[in-house]
Amino acid sequence: MATITLEIDDKKLKFFKDLIKHFSFVRVQETELDEDTDGEVITNIRRGVKEMRQVEKGKQPSRPARDFLTEL
Repeated sequence: MATITLEIDDKKLKFFKDLIKHFSFVRVQETELDEDTDGEVITNIRRGVKEMRQVEKGKQPSRPARDFLTEL
């Protein structure tokens, strides 16, 4: 069995889902993107700024940008 990943415009998603329901040979596995809420984004930004200030004051060690990017 093959797997295909599609990106579909939100406005057409319902139509597409209704369409593929009619194909017996298609199995749909829905996955939700794990997106942060606005509040979580703000909290993460505040935490990052706080950590940056601690590094600037020498109270917290920094790490090379290459290490950070490798971690991603």
